[in-house]
This record gives sequence, C-alpha cells and structure tokens, in this order.
Amino acid sequence: MLCQLSINNFAIVRFLELDFKAGMTSITGETGAGKSIAIDALGLCLGNRSDANTVRPGASKTEVSARFTLVDVPLAKRWLEDSDLDAEDECILRRTISSDGRSRAYINGNPVPVTQLKAIGQLLIGIHGQHAHHAMLKSEHQLNLLDNYANHKLLLDSVSASYQRCKQVENELKDLEQAQHERISRQQLLQYQVEELNEFNLGLDEFDEIEQEHKRLANGTDLIERCQAGLHLLTENDDANIESLLNKVATIADTLQGYDESLSPISTMINDALIQVQESASEIESYLSSLELDPEHFAYLEKRLSMAMQLARKHHVSADKLALHHQALMSELAELADDETK
Repeated sequence: MLCQLSINNFAIVRFLELDFKAGMTSITGETGAGKSIAIDALGLCLGNRSDANTVRPGASKTEVSARFTLVDVPLAKRWLEDSDLDAEDECILRRTISSDGRSRAYINGNPVPVTQLKAIGQLLIGIHGQHAHHAMLKSEHQLNLLDNYANHKLLLDSVSASYQRCKQVENELKDLEQAQHERISRQQLLQYQVEELNEFNLGLDEFDEIEQEHKRLANGTDLIERCQAGLHLLTENDDANIESLLNKVATIADTLQGYDESLSPISTMINDALIQVQESASEIESYLSSLELDPEHFAYLEKRLSMAMQLARKHHVSADKLALHHQALMSELAELADDETK
C-alpha cells in the first residue's frame, strides 16, 4: 500500500507531500490544477523515463519519493530480501533528476538501476490509466492470482518441481545431443585427416632420413669435387702428397731410432699417422664409389620432403613430428570408434 508521496521541484510544484490512509483516497480539482503531476511523479518512482524538463525552473534537481507498507505484499518483501535491499515492513523508492538530465534511483537508500525500480514497482502498485502500469495484463500476475485463488500449494509445488526437473532433463538432453554432434564432427575430421596421412604414409624416422639424403644429393657435385681434392692431397698428387711425405718422414724416423732408442715413440706416431692417412684415403674412395647423382631420385625426395612440410603446416606440427602426430590421430579415432560400440 502507498503510504506517502513526496515531491520536490517537479514541474510547477516546489514541494508537495501526500499521506495516504487505509481505504479510498480521492484527489479532485479543476482541469490544469495539477492532479496528474502526482501520478507523473509516482511514475518516476516506479522507473518511468526521466526528462530534464521535469525539473522546476530555477531548481538544480527534482527529487520524488514514495513510501509503501509491505504488510500485505509478501512477493515484494521476498523480492527485496532476494536483492539484499533491507526488506522490513516498509519500502521507500526515491528518484532524483538533475537539471543536466542525469538520473539516480534508490530503494531503501541503496542506489540501484532504474530497471530494479520497475521490477519492484510492479509488485507494489497497479496504476490504471493511459500510458501507466498495467499489472493485470502481465501473465505472471494473472498466474499468481489464479494460483492464490485455487489455494493448492502442495499441488503447485509438485507441478513446479516436475517442471523444473523436466527443464533439467531437457537441458541434459541438449548437452548430450551437443556432445554427440561434436563427437561425430570430430570423428569425421579425424577420419579425413587419418586417411590423408595414411595415403602419404610417412615412417617414424623417415623425415630425418629424407632430409639427410636430400641434403646429400643436393650437394652431390660439391661432395665429389671436394672428396677428389682431398684424395689428391692425401695420395694422388704425383708431385707431392701427404702419404709420400709421411713415408719419407717415417724412413727418417726409423733411421734416427736406430741411433737413439728414445726416438722410438716418434717413429711409432709417424707410422700411425701414415696408417690413418691411408685408411682415410680408402674411406673417401669407398664413399666416392657409392655416391651417385640420381636426378630422378632427387626429384622424388624433394617432392616427398615438400609434401611432408605442407602436411605439417596443415596440422600445425613440425615436420619431424608429423609421423607421431599421425599415430596420435589414429589412436584418438580408434577410441571414438570403441566408445561408439559400447
């Protein structure tokens, strides 16, 4: 019930305070006397749109407040309790509008958004008139009236609990359907990715091997030239090579060793070096004989290397991890297939 309405500097009113008692209250007066000002001011307290033009000329702001008793309005009291807005036996709605158009709203002294004024206002009062609050037209209000009239609280609670359970089951079903849809989408993606990688069929260590062989063939000409240059210096230079020079030094060292046994270690080291040079030359010759410049094989390696790097970029992994990624995708696909059969 509305107990009091206070108006300060609203429209043409400087100050007005109305106290309402139980029973019927009638406000009368000629047209233009200002009866609608009280209703407009009350509308501001209930969250109606504000306008700087409502501020009385010469005033800095408008302030209106409405005080309600909550004795016969349990829904409003519960709403205030749920909103932590000091729900006692009274509720005071207050609204201020400054001359620059700024508006502030308060419930029981607490600053709140205007939307909360509207929410509590619908529970406190019904205004029947043009462009006013019509609580009777709201379905939730009609439902409350019907439920209160029927007076079947136990049945109402049972239906409400059943409805909530139904909504819960519906939400769970939606979640399951969404999970199923995501699982199917993931399975289809995995199937495509695994088939693509199966077709490429990269072995676990194959990328490193391809990369090394590609690098060797790409530098094949340079490898041959440098190996031949090395052999030339080690053994094949007719004028002077390391092998012939070491042979000469070894002969000298053997002669010196005959004169002085303490030079024996030097002779041994020189002879060991000669053996190392000869073995190195033999290894280089063997390597050269196995080194073949095969343009077709090089093209095959280059194509496979390029494809591996392309697939790696597509799957957001490094190329040397592509085979492991392939195995991980196959494992995940197998798990999804197993889950489907359970």
